[in-house]
Amino acid sequence: MDSQPSNKVAIIKNLYLYLVSFVALMMVVVSTADMLQIVLKKYVFTKADQDYYSYSSFDCGGMMAPKGPTPAAPETAKPPTTEECKQREAEAKKQAEENRAAQRQRDLVRDISFILVGIPLFAYHWNVVRKKE
Repeated sequence: MDSQPSNKVAIIKNLYLYLVSFVALMMVVVSTADMLQIVLKKYVFTKADQDYYSYSSFDCGGMMAPKGPTPAAPETAKPPTTEECKQREAEAKKQAEENRAAQRQRDLVRDISFILVGIPLFAYHWNVVRKKE
């Protein structure tokens, strides 16, 4: 009877060690794959990192422009000139590129953090498993 509770405890400990080892290993694998994807998109497959949307009709009376008056633009407001449209389009493209760069940096910070936590976590728990065997 005394061996049964200790047997359950041993099973739970082993399950914990294997589960934490697996999760830590997956953190490292997924983060490494994500970092590789970011590097490939940035330097090898550069078109994969480009924006999907066109800015050609950005608020210049095209499809993306709001229909009818808006609270910020009363009915008497004249439509933007071609020069203003080009300037808005350039600003939108620049902002989109800055947003992509910021997102890449956030992704890299997350991935590096997962790797820095996952490797020691895996190494410790896997060493405990190997010593038990």
